[in-house]
Amino acid sequence: MSQLSKNNNKTFWFPVRIYIEDTDAGGIVYHANHIRYMERARTEWLRASGVAHYWHQKSYSFVVHRLNIKYVKPILMDDLIHVSVQVICCKSASLVLQQDIYRGEILLATGEVELACLNANMAPCRLPQEIKAISQPSVIPN
Repeated sequence: MSQLSKNNNKTFWFPVRIYIEDTDAGGIVYHANHIRYMERARTEWLRASGVAHYWHQKSYSFVVHRLNIKYVKPILMDDLIHVSVQVICCKSASLVLQQDIYRGEILLATGEVELACLNANMAPCRLPQEIKAISQPSVIPN
């Protein structure tokens, strides 16, 4: 799977190989690691979208305001998974992203993440224009 889906060019895909360090004694990925994989995918989405300098500036930051994950099937040792990032809603000071984890065509986990934008004083602030530009919703919310 490429970084952009064939049927929706606004979905970003990030591959992750599962190592023994990611799993419990039974070879199943620990549940909290799903959140780590989603975070990595969001980081790489920003980088691939041309916002690589995000980590070197101090005027704004993102925090997870809300997170909802549904675990569908276990992720196993040595799996090659793909984690998606898709904007479903862009507000003035926050983004809502749909993030899914697949092994091939098999859905393993699905999540919705709301990121709030904060200024240097840790107060809510408007999304910078560069973030708004890459955050046009990929789907129409219900």
